[in-house]
Amino acid sequence: MQQFRFSEYPRLSVDCRPAYRHRAPGRKTTLAAFALVSTLGVTQAFASAGGRTGFSGDPSLNSGATCDVCHAPDADGTTPPVVGIWGPDTMDAGSTHTLAVIVVGGPGQSAGVGISSQNGVGALSPEGGDLQLLQGELTHTAPKGLSNSVAAFNFQYTAPNYDADVTLHAAGNSTNGALDLLGDAVATATLDIDVINGFEPPPDPQDPPSGELPVTLFASGLTQPVVITNARDNRLFIAERAGRIQIVRRDGSVRGTPFLDISSRVDDGASEMGLLGLAFHPGYKNNGYFYVYYTYDPGPGRDRSRISRFSVSADANLADPNSERVLLEFEQTFSNHNGGDLHFGPQGYLYIASGDGGSGGDPLNAGQTTSTLLGKILRIDVDTPAGPGNAPDCDISNGNSAGANYSIPPGNAYQDGAGGAGCDEIFALGARNPWRFTFDAETGAMWIADVGQNSVEEVHYLPAGDSGGINLGWRCYEGNNPFNLSNCNKVYLPPVYTYSHQTSGCSITGGRVYRGLFSPELKGQYIFSDFCQSSVRALSGSPSNLTHRILVPTGQLAGISTFGEDFIRELYAAELQSGKIYRLGEQPPPGC
Repeated sequence: MQQFRFSEYPRLSVDCRPAYRHRAPGRKTTLAAFALVSTLGVTQAFASAGGRTGFSGDPSLNSGATCDVCHAPDADGTTPPVVGIWGPDTMDAGSTHTLAVIVVGGPGQSAGVGISSQNGVGALSPEGGDLQLLQGELTHTAPKGLSNSVAAFNFQYTAPNYDADVTLHAAGNSTNGALDLLGDAVATATLDIDVINGFEPPPDPQDPPSGELPVTLFASGLTQPVVITNARDNRLFIAERAGRIQIVRRDGSVRGTPFLDISSRVDDGASEMGLLGLAFHPGYKNNGYFYVYYTYDPGPGRDRSRISRFSVSADANLADPNSERVLLEFEQTFSNHNGGDLHFGPQGYLYIASGDGGSGGDPLNAGQTTSTLLGKILRIDVDTPAGPGNAPDCDISNGNSAGANYSIPPGNAYQDGAGGAGCDEIFALGARNPWRFTFDAETGAMWIADVGQNSVEEVHYLPAGDSGGINLGWRCYEGNNPFNLSNCNKVYLPPVYTYSHQTSGCSITGGRVYRGLFSPELKGQYIFSDFCQSSVRALSGSPSNLTHRILVPTGQLAGISTFGEDFIRELYAAELQSGKIYRLGEQPPPGC
């Protein structure tokens, strides 16, 4: 078959779809995180700048996830594009052909793609500057504008040296040019290629990858789980992004009735919005208090992030939905980068992760602006009444008054009252989108996983007892790399570990420091993952000289959205799209 080059077809339109061979299973519009993903940033008013791996719709990669992990239609629905793969249906073994993925229509301002070969058969390579090769897959280097409602991405495929049935996968995203990741549309396509005239035998089937850390399915049937935690008893509490908290019993069964359902209050209309945080008060056994972080729509104006306290009812398996007490609210400038993690620290204060407000590149410089709560780690005292000198500062809820529902603890970055040098709720500055932080249960040290922009993911370490005011560096730096050095004249805390999008993923999922009983070889190690390349990883040793290794290789889990612990500090991980919870590590003895 003659090689195809898009320049030969300048008037390609939807009407000529029968002229190319592809199988398009249809548009996928299910919203996903994350974190999430959270987590995929944009630097222009277009599609994601610099594509990510793991989102081509390939079932052998990341559970078949597509670009709709972040990009979503608007509330009124969005006309989907047509996506197709142009190329031959038969190739000689070892030969190389030029193919193309085309994106036709949809919102039609710009397009991006992800391309893969199922199970990695053969080799993909970019042709020209539109695509880049990352971890064996092709993604766009930058958003590409549509001309006459069409964008095309040329690439080369080299067939294996043996006879094979090959399936190429592509996901294409057509955007509306806005920065909110809404009003976009995604479609997928496949191309089946028969490879003939092989001159080598096919490789022997490979055993599934295995690692040093056992992985066991623990629970299933959940919907987009983003938090795993416990109330110091033998239940797991799972927060679902839509606004429900489910209880998983010790045997892995899910209770039929949610512990709390506030889905009618939660705005989860974009992939990084929803119920994002859950923390139980250290004195929950006695006071029944727990805290949530969620996004909501107050009506006219911008959406808000809200931190609220709820109480358990007389039934230990049911919270009282009418017990909500709003503690803190702040506006979100865009729909992405909401952070959302909640944890009580060693001193009993509530820590809150806040993203930089979204878009890409932090266009409002929120991370370095002290008069906003965006792009920060916040810290508040939920037990001490507010008084002169410790009252809330930048809260915009109705609680910012004499009836305030929290106070400012000593040691925060600013304690100068309303209108001073900075918001008194700020503990640390310079965060982009911290997708999960944790405290070491033994040392009290804080580990923060911050999602990068286009090239680097990073982990920060704060020793126990650190005072407020530490600056994590964003947007001045992405990892250790300068990003935007305008007005960057402060002292910044460098990350203790970074990794590149070129080799290891695209969106970090922070985890926990292991302090359980049944995997003693992991004691004191920081366990984490990446949403795009979901191996389970460990950092060990001194924070000044960490050693990195893979505990569970890529392929066993997909799209890890969060980690959590049970009451004996054994580890669990959640897959966002499948809704499954996995136990990590050795199985506890019966009865534990």
